[in-house]
Amino acid sequence: MPAQYAAPRHLSNQQLKNPLIRSAYERLSNIVSYRGQYLRRLDTVHGDRRTRVEKFQVIERVAEQLLVRLDLATGVLGFIDPESGRYVLNTQRKIAEDSEGVSSPVLCRLFKTLDEAGYVYRRIERIRLEEKDDSGLNLVRTRVLIRFTKQFWKDLGLAYVFERVQHSAKKKREAQLRELGQRRQADMERHSKELLRREVSRKRWQAKEARDGDAVRTKESRSASPRQDSPPSRKGSNDLTSALERLVASVAKKAG
Repeated sequence: MPAQYAAPRHLSNQQLKNPLIRSAYERLSNIVSYRGQYLRRLDTVHGDRRTRVEKFQVIERVAEQLLVRLDLATGVLGFIDPESGRYVLNTQRKIAEDSEGVSSPVLCRLFKTLDEAGYVYRRIERIRLEEKDDSGLNLVRTRVLIRFTKQFWKDLGLAYVFERVQHSAKKKREAQLRELGQRRQADMERHSKELLRREVSRKRWQAKEARDGDAVRTKESRSASPRQDSPPSRKGSNDLTSALERLVASVAKKAG
């Protein structure tokens, strides 16, 4: 998980130099006074019944925390983790905690109303966890993507500014993604080289072990084989047989 800020974040001077952030912060943080001039669809979301002023008061309290988390390139409340390159969504619970006097259920209902007015797009995903409750049922974590629509910026009177700022932010994002891609490619190459080095080292070690084993087995085989004694010489017996044959032949010759 990416690191989280311990204290509530605030808009920096650099962020306030951005014309979109500066103008949106001024209008959203005073939306009760601007009611009827900006975000007029919010007043007609319930048909003929006018939206309660509490909705606008909640917008004023969460305006800074929404803008400080706004990804200008996508309009989503999230950011790219520079270490892993993964896109991380900001949680509604953390936004509510950093906003003064706003609870998570109140913020959730506000986003639901903004969704009905066409000002935000919500994509809700429910993730089944391995953890279980006391009843033995798996816990479910809800992840919500919040993206502000072009209609929101149009009704806030900042449609042109938003398009210009987003175009510039997209170029920066493309450069950032290229850098992350190059870094990831370099990491993969280093990992592949390390795996190759380990594989070569392992094969060399196996070959050395095989040679040492063959040498030991050859030595043991030579030491275990019995010596073969040479057969006794039969030269003497052959000479005796020849002498007897000559003697018998001589006697037979004389007798004849």
